[in-house]
Amino acid sequence: MGPMITRLLFGLFLIAIQIQAGDFRVGAAQVDITPKNGTPMAGYYKFRAVGGVLDPIYAKAIVVEQDGTHAAFVVIDLSGTTRPIVAAARKAVQEQCGIEGDHVMISATHTHTGPQLARGSLMDELTKANSPPGMDYMQALPGYIAQAVKEAKARLAPARPSVAMGRAEGISFNRRVLRDGVKEAIWQPKTLNPGTDKPAGPIDPEVGVLVFESDGKPVASYLNFAMHPTSVGGGLKISADYPGVFCKLVSERHGPGMISVFANGCCGNINHGDYLTGKRRTTLELGTALADAADAAWPDLKPVTTFKPRIRSEQVTLQRRTFTEVEIAKAKDITTRMFTENLGTVPMAEAVCILETVAKQNEPLLAEVQVIALSDELAIVSLPGEIFVELGLALKKASPFKHTFIAELANGSIGYVPNREAYPQGNYEVVSARNEVGSGEKLVEVALKLLGEVKAAR
Repeated sequence: MGPMITRLLFGLFLIAIQIQAGDFRVGAAQVDITPKNGTPMAGYYKFRAVGGVLDPIYAKAIVVEQDGTHAAFVVIDLSGTTRPIVAAARKAVQEQCGIEGDHVMISATHTHTGPQLARGSLMDELTKANSPPGMDYMQALPGYIAQAVKEAKARLAPARPSVAMGRAEGISFNRRVLRDGVKEAIWQPKTLNPGTDKPAGPIDPEVGVLVFESDGKPVASYLNFAMHPTSVGGGLKISADYPGVFCKLVSERHGPGMISVFANGCCGNINHGDYLTGKRRTTLELGTALADAADAAWPDLKPVTTFKPRIRSEQVTLQRRTFTEVEIAKAKDITTRMFTENLGTVPMAEAVCILETVAKQNEPLLAEVQVIALSDELAIVSLPGEIFVELGLALKKASPFKHTFIAELANGSIGYVPNREAYPQGNYEVVSARNEVGSGEKLVEVALKLLGEVKAAR
């Protein structure tokens, strides 16, 4: 045996000692996905072209591995995800990184100051998402996601995950209001009358903090909270909104170089506007309040005993809503005027929803539910839309895991998913919903089934 072969075998022996079977390994990375000027922006029922950058946006990835099984958690600073982009990104990840596509969870923060993705509806015309700049951006996105996963996988190193649950009180509010004597919910009122008005539902103040430490230093954190990122407003500059501030502060305070990732929880009906006082906190105030909540929870971080990632997913077919001929005719009339008149968000949202649903009535409404468990105490669930907070709270309460994080707008988005009680109350989120009454509860039921399966797996 020559000296070169001897050295090679000795090197492999050292590597085998360093990475023993059963080690839990983590790597994290981020890739800048800030668009060029002129790219169509999301968040509103009109065209806005990117005209600058307040702060960059990213595709962030955390890759975990144990006993040869990998899982990747990807979050993109965009308003949502689409099934075609997720499929293309998963394919690229599998080809470039050797990680099975169905082991990849891709969610969006839901920032309203990021690029708009085409989704095959009238919104593409309103926002010009199907224009050349919009399509160019979409075509590049799967490659950026794969790059983030590839870089994260290259950094895999033995790590220890720890979890804590904090609370952020007084910064999130249910944006649907019920008024005495009024059947329909009021959407985003400027102020509340305490004598006659009450929130139509709860909030979820829980701040999930999952931290991965390697050699005693935090290398990645996965943060979870439920609230719409709409604090920047309707300007023309790109921003990650409060999730960007939140992640930046957590990394600065707890570990320079740490990749902090924010997954938005079930916030379909949750905003940051205080409807009792009329106060709207700034992006900096919101991000700072959440970072402070994470700081308060940090001393409570408890290590979890890991196993190789247990992954389940299911494609759920939901029933599309049906509409009368009168409703369809009204929607068609609105669409003839919405490009030249300011008709208001709710009428335009309803018209877009009706005509998209009618056009796709023969296509199945597919929704993917995915679960990735890392220990007997910790699981992350992804849901494909803007999910009402009541559904998220019910899911977490019934979960067999002590800590259940929920990432919405994941693996494709079907739009708003209200709970059953909200449908008779109407208004924006309900008239925007493509799915029939009971769809949200069905998604929760599937998620709980999958959670049970990974909990029982050995």
